[in-house]
Amino acid sequence: MTQEKEIHFTGYEHQILSWNDLNTGECFTLLILQQLSEVSKDPRGTYITNERLSKILHCNPSTASGYISKLKQKGYIVKITRVGATGRYIKTRYINHRTKTYTTDEQVKGIMKYVNTLLDNNPHNKDEIEEVDDTYRDAFSNAITYFKGSDNLKEYINNHVDTFNDIDTLGDWLEDKGFK
Repeated sequence: MTQEKEIHFTGYEHQILSWNDLNTGECFTLLILQQLSEVSKDPRGTYITNERLSKILHCNPSTASGYISKLKQKGYIVKITRVGATGRYIKTRYINHRTKTYTTDEQVKGIMKYVNTLLDNNPHNKDEIEEVDDTYRDAFSNAITYFKGSDNLKEYINNHVDTFNDIDTLGDWLEDKGFK
């Protein structure tokens, strides 16, 4: 596996490990829906029927429908737009949406820890960001404000892993965006 693929998978691994309230079928369904959504790039989400999803999941259409219902109920699916009798667009959330509200300081610490994991997984990277470094803390606080929360920033990070797994490109990104 190449360096880029390993780090990208690590981002997914952290994301999947945060899905503590999902069973195996729900995890797999959510992962499939997210992957289909990435490929389609349709702003409405992933177009899928129970029959098509059940073929991918190797289960009955009613089981696939049940997974979708549970994911919606648990907050992993944020929008379902019906199309015709059986079709629908499903929009998923990339990060586990928790009902707990975190302070800005807690969000900054969480994002910095997450970015440090990406930095640590890059063998070519020699540095990491220090939690006591006010420059990075302030920059990530500004980024969280800009992205309207750490969940949205983490989703951005997961979609741009190459920017965040190298200390130099990370610093450039923070400066280019005006966060640093």
